[in-house]
Amino acid sequence: MKPITAGQSGRFEHLVEASHSASNFGNAGVEVLATPVLCHWFETTAVIAIRDQLEAGEATVGTRLTIEHLKATPIGMRVTVEARVDAVDGRRVSLRIEARDEKETIARGTHERVVVQLDRFLDGVRAKRGLKPA
Repeated sequence: MKPITAGQSGRFEHLVEASHSASNFGNAGVEVLATPVLCHWFETTAVIAIRDQLEAGEATVGTRLTIEHLKATPIGMRVTVEARVDAVDGRRVSLRIEARDEKETIARGTHERVVVQLDRFLDGVRAKRGLKPA
């Protein structure tokens, strides 16, 4: 792993589509951006913020996510998510994340990711399923 430093950041933009609505997540009739989609976009943006520091064979896995979904965003509006590295402790990376639509801040939170050796990590997953390592 190359050095990951506090302050480095990533950005992700997406247009809110009908498939992103709360209605598609069991909340019938609520045609606004769903919180589970925001969670996905928070993780995606965190990965973008630190992916250039990963060496071949490394990946990151999410271990903690907190989110405050503050305002509703209608379908058709663009959302921009920004993640900034807050702290690094060995292979553990903490980020602060904020999402804005075209009008205002709609969500904020924190996310923690851990850098792993992908082969070793996947061997553990295989073992959990009772399979032999690759």
